[in-house]
Amino acid sequence: MDAEIEHRFTNAGLEVVARYTGVDGPSVEEAFRRVVHIDATPVQRINKRGPDASHRVDDAWKTRAREGGVVADDGTFLAAGSMRYGWVHVRLTPATDISALADQAGELLFIARSLSGHRICAASTEGSEYWILTPDFPAEE
Repeated sequence: MDAEIEHRFTNAGLEVVARYTGVDGPSVEEAFRRVVHIDATPVQRINKRGPDASHRVDDAWKTRAREGGVVADDGTFLAAGSMRYGWVHVRLTPATDISALADQAGELLFIARSLSGHRICAASTEGSEYWILTPDFPAEE
């Protein structure tokens, strides 16, 4: 496990289970391209400068991720470690706060996918807003 990635996730209150070594589903790079694509449309927008914006983006992401089937019944899902490192198997805890993953400038990009790989839920900063995005990666037929 990469110590820097593990530290970043644990500081955001996520339990790190293991590095994901599976090959099914989209890669971090494929998910990233779908989330930052010019035609990406958020399912929710949150004013970044509004009151309690960090709390609101955390709550919105958790709600959408659970409702959208990204988070398994046991609280686990895959989180993007980095383009090169790939996915990390993590679990939500009562202390999880994804807004803690924002950089020093307050920019946030957190991409998570379901264990099956068919669902993605991301939180990103776009201008003066946080966006929640939920692109699908349908199962191969």
